[in-house]
Amino acid sequence: MSTLTKILIVLLSLFSLFLCGTIVTYVGTAKNYKSAYEDLKTDVSALQEKNKSYQQQIEEKKRQMDELSKKLDSEIANLKTEKTQLEQDLKDAKVAKAALDEKVQSLAASAMKFEQTVGGMESSLTKTRDELEQARAEGIKLAKNLNEITASLEEKMAQLQSLDAEKKRLLEEKTKLEQQLAGKAGPMGTIEPVTTIPDTATNAIEPPPTTALQGKITAIDGSLVTLSIGSADGVVKDMIFHVIRNDSFVCDVKITDVDTETSAGTIQLIQQPPKVGDIVSTTW
Repeated sequence: MSTLTKILIVLLSLFSLFLCGTIVTYVGTAKNYKSAYEDLKTDVSALQEKNKSYQQQIEEKKRQMDELSKKLDSEIANLKTEKTQLEQDLKDAKVAKAALDEKVQSLAASAMKFEQTVGGMESSLTKTRDELEQARAEGIKLAKNLNEITASLEEKMAQLQSLDAEKKRLLEEKTKLEQQLAGKAGPMGTIEPVTTIPDTATNAIEPPPTTALQGKITAIDGSLVTLSIGSADGVVKDMIFHVIRNDSFVCDVKITDVDTETSAGTIQLIQQPPKVGDIVSTTW
């Protein structure tokens, strides 16, 4: 037997052993492959079920997404409409704001002009008030002087009336004496004087008292003022009292009614309203 044949026999033996081992291995593992296949088949079925479930869930989610998309589209459309309306409202508001700004500027200009006018009027009013106060003070002074002149004039008139009466009496006495002298010169009847000789001269109007009278205002009723002094203190009708408060002239009171303890009169030459408790005096 040659070497090549021996080698072939050895290789054939090895191949036979390998083939036997492969067959034995295949037979030994055939059951394991079938079990694995059954397991894989079961797993595939389970996966298919899961896939089907997942497909259903995906379909449900897709349906929900479609509904949500429609809802969002509707909301977006509403928001766009609202945006358009808001933009229009904003434009209208800007136009209204511009009109209001113009009106405010106009009102501010008018207010400044009015303020200037009021300032001028206040200045003019202050000046007028000062002039009025001066005129009132001058009027009060003139009224006081007029009262004094009137009293003096009444006194002079009374004296004049007295002098006229005295003159008439002296003239009648002169006529009588002349007639008596003429009677001595020749027989003549006695002639009575035409004018009756008064026993006394006409009394003059009593001048205002030299002593100042002073009292207080006890009541005020409109333009009628009641004083705390009366005829017992020397108050007579038509007497003028000056109302004084804190050394300032308030007004005059002309007496219209006189009682023993009180008197009343009307307000004149008002510079400020009198109050109960104000001092009244015939001099100031």
